[in-house]
Amino acid sequence: MRSSARRAGEALGLDEGALDDLFHAGLFHDCGVSSTCEHVAIGSSPDWEGDDSHCVRGEALVASFRPMAHLAPVIRWHHRHALELDALDLPPVTRQMANLVYLADRVDVLVTRAHAVDVLLARASILAVVREHRGTRFRPDVTDAFLEVAAHEAFWLTLDAGALGPYLGRLARGHADQDITVEDLRQLAVVFATIVDAKSPFTAEHSLRVAAVARRLARGARMDDERQGLVEVAALLHDIGKLRVPDGILEKPGALDGPERMRVTRHAFDTWQILSRIEGFEEVARWAAYHHEWVRGGGYPFGVSGAELSPEARLVAVADVFQALRQDRPYRGRMPLAGALGHIDVLVSDGKLDGDFVSSLHRDIDGCEAAATGD
Repeated sequence: MRSSARRAGEALGLDEGALDDLFHAGLFHDCGVSSTCEHVAIGSSPDWEGDDSHCVRGEALVASFRPMAHLAPVIRWHHRHALELDALDLPPVTRQMANLVYLADRVDVLVTRAHAVDVLLARASILAVVREHRGTRFRPDVTDAFLEVAAHEAFWLTLDAGALGPYLGRLARGHADQDITVEDLRQLAVVFATIVDAKSPFTAEHSLRVAAVARRLARGARMDDERQGLVEVAALLHDIGKLRVPDGILEKPGALDGPERMRVTRHAFDTWQILSRIEGFEEVARWAAYHHEWVRGGGYPFGVSGAELSPEARLVAVADVFQALRQDRPYRGRMPLAGALGHIDVLVSDGKLDGDFVSSLHRDIDGCEAAATGD
């Protein structure tokens, strides 16, 4: 979807800055969607009841990230038909970009639904749908630009999952690196944490509150301001791999069976896979992905232990366990504070959690409790 929108934008003659905006809008267009059922609904039909709600949520999330806040209106209106967009008081570039994202998104849905058929065999029927809605769902200029770039087989072959990654990698290498502040990074991490936490009411605000606890523990450990900020980012992103876990597993009221447990267990590895791809982010990726590793070994998914677990990784693990115990889960209620602290002390005795950070938790229990629960 990101590649097709950008290439249609090139055919429209957009400048490089606008093309970058279009790429990022395509990347974040569905950031208001977290649940499995919403993802299914999005892919089930050209339009679906409730599509506007995820646009509103996505607009708010993108608006909260300063470097991309100007794209919030594109996210807000990316499911509106061309005729509806014309009636809105929006800048022309916003209308055009929102409709480009919408067309590319709907084409992506059609390609996905034709997964059992070679994409080159499916393209004729997909193009017919696009032509049918020229001037109604899709703007004439946007439609014509898309049809121009979609006339070649290479366009469709690049949409294949195996080819899309290398294409996007080449695209990224063509742009200069950009420096962002730790605060910008924190804002972006909050966006992703909000998406992850919204998957289930039982994980609501989990990542955000783990990050708040982690920040307090980092401050108590006298880490410098930049280190504290990066620890907070790692905590915000520690569960990003759960985006691959179905909602039904996260909300199951009883014990997980073997396959379900395996799906949950891999989420820390998926966190590593996602974050370690970011150049210069490898250390923070380890802090985030190691939150189920044990000091004495035997944790998952990497089995690291001892000196392989940095202080920052140990800190995030303590914050994660404490907040999870103080939050309702489908299989148990919120554990009382005294019980949660007693349970964590046992984990220290068993060599699973770091005793120094657990001691810091005890010393600052009022602040950490407020950070973990919001009470």
